[in-house]
Amino acid sequence: DKHGRNHKVLDVLCSLCVCNGVAVRSNQDLITENLLPGRELLLQTNLINYVT
Repeated sequence: DKHGRNHKVLDVLCSLCVCNGVAVRSNQDLITENLLPGRELLLQTNLINYVT
């Protein structure tokens, strides 16, 4: 626990974001809305299976 940081908090957030290997988008969105108030500054990314 360094400067109020605790890895267990991230473990809990991760468990809320994924269930049986499948993303729980509604939980991800809620967490993002509450933890990242400046989220409009973030870039949206997508995974792709090919490179051009």
